[in-house]
Amino acid sequence: MNPKELIETLNAQIEDTFSLLELWFSKDIRLRKFRSGDEEMTIDLILEHISLANRYLLILIRKGTKKALRKASRADLEKELKDYRLSSQGLEQIGINNSFIWKSPKHMIPSGERSLSEIRRELAKQQGLLLENLSLLKNGEGVLHKTSMSVNSLGRLDVYQYIYFLLKHARRHLQQMEQIENEYNSRR
Repeated sequence: MNPKELIETLNAQIEDTFSLLELWFSKDIRLRKFRSGDEEMTIDLILEHISLANRYLLILIRKGTKKALRKASRADLEKELKDYRLSSQGLEQIGINNSFIWKSPKHMIPSGERSLSEIRRELAKQQGLLLENLSLLKNGEGVLHKTSMSVNSLGRLDVYQYIYFLLKHARRHLQQMEQIENEYNSRR
């Protein structure tokens, strides 16, 4: 895959995913506070969870970006990108709600104490940070540094794959929010 195509693909997915997240902030408050069961999260809590997960993933993405850029001067990017694949079956499963069992770490569990406007601002900032990191890796440098990912036994992911993981995680929860909306509408 060539770097331009890779960056364009990820840029488009960032824009699309965050645009879809943004739509949920203007939904009716009764829908956003609805719980389909005692143990289920509300849409507001899911949005908070996404922002928390993004925060920690972005820490790893920023560190990975710096390390990849340091390695770039002594790397053969053309060789590294020759048979490159952004996705895998395991990464694709991240974007499908209920495709595997995973317990979120405590620091990613929403408290419900943050305001919706604060969460909205944080997601917008996170979108900007993703685009910024991607622009720094415009020549394919993101393939040069890998970090372990335990979720769904993914193993080591490069910086582009970490960005893709973040987007797939958000997509998973977009599906979850759609399911909540369908359940809410069926009970009305």
